[in-house]
Amino acid sequence: MKYYELAEYYKRDVNFVFDEEKNDLDYFALSEGHPVIYNHPIYYTIDKIDSYIDKYDLLPTLGPLLVSKKFRNTFSFLENSELQFFNAVITDKKGNQINDFFALNITNTLECLDLNKSVIETTRYGIRTMKKIFFLTDALNNFSIVRMKEHKSYIVVTEEFKNICEKSNLKGIRFLSEGDSIYTNV
Repeated sequence: MKYYELAEYYKRDVNFVFDEEKNDLDYFALSEGHPVIYNHPIYYTIDKIDSYIDKYDLLPTLGPLLVSKKFRNTFSFLENSELQFFNAVITDKKGNQINDFFALNITNTLECLDLNKSVIETTRYGIRTMKKIFFLTDALNNFSIVRMKEHKSYIVVTEEFKNICEKSNLKGIRFLSEGDSIYTNV
């Protein structure tokens, strides 16, 4: 089976930032790949809310991913088994707010990195740079979307998940194939 790294793109170089002052949920609780019990909105800040924000179904974040209602509706069949959605409030510097997005929690973490094929550099401080990624065969078992246990900031999806995104015309989502790399020296 073919797998992809899930990534986002947005019209401008910006991140929607998990607001540590307003949230009483630990930033890392939604990056561990486990279900979380939380019944409050999750707050994000941004310099300005763009007029075209509603054209995107996945936003670039520092913190848990932000997804649109369309994304949530598209993948509602995975809710509670692989995904959790939390109401989100995005506030800009002028105090404008938008609450049409959801913070996404991916509730499963699996080892899926093929260490023999992948090109990984580790600094002397233990920080890993994934220069070229390859996945283990059948690594996702029966899951459609997981966090990579070897580097939890990486989200891995199946070809079926990718196809659903494309058929649903979800925007702001990129799928990086195995072996794709921004590095030229690997």
